[in-house]
Amino acid sequence: MKIKIIATVLFLVLALANSLWAQENKNEFKTIFKKDEGKSITHGGYGSFSIGYTNIDGKDGLQLGGRAAWILNHHIAIGIAGKSFFNNLTKSNASHDYYLAGGYGGLFIEPIIAPKSPVHASFPIMFGLGGLAAKNGNIWDDNYYSDTYYDTDVFLVIEPGAEIEFNIVKFFRISLGASYRLTNGVLLQYKYYDDNDLVLLDVPSNALDSFNFNINFKFGWF
Repeated sequence: MKIKIIATVLFLVLALANSLWAQENKNEFKTIFKKDEGKSITHGGYGSFSIGYTNIDGKDGLQLGGRAAWILNHHIAIGIAGKSFFNNLTKSNASHDYYLAGGYGGLFIEPIIAPKSPVHASFPIMFGLGGLAAKNGNIWDDNYYSDTYYDTDVFLVIEPGAEIEFNIVKFFRISLGASYRLTNGVLLQYKYYDDNDLVLLDVPSNALDSFNFNINFKFGWF
């Protein structure tokens, strides 16, 4: 079922990007690697960092990320990206509470529509691998390292998104974006002691499947 959802989301994002690109160039058919008469293929690149909100296991989470990309003919970026996250934004000293933290990264491709316009759109899609840990205790507690029980897992992820970009100056852009993180499921148990008895609880397999909202700061040659 998840494979069908991933395929559908990917098809819709690519179809939308292709449709918008076609409208921008409706009078002339162009390809990425073909040289126009009297023109050569342009190359650029950018590095970026981002901060954003995500929902993990039904709790508010903080997400930090970065990208490194190669840009072809201003209209498509290809590169690597990574994100880290955790969902312990509020203090809790209850022994049965737990939080999730981890990260993921991989390859991404980003069609860019009307890149020379001051405000334009892009549609990044990331494919990658990640790791996740379920821990009890309070991340803000100085002593939590000494009494922590945890479980870990790895997962596959695909994350299609859409962004509105603003050309601030020639070498700097800011974008506001939303994406959906879809994984193949996680297998985790949260562990804690209750009156010296070990209690094991299952973390929902879809704990990471959620929308994300972020702001990106991009520096480079566009």
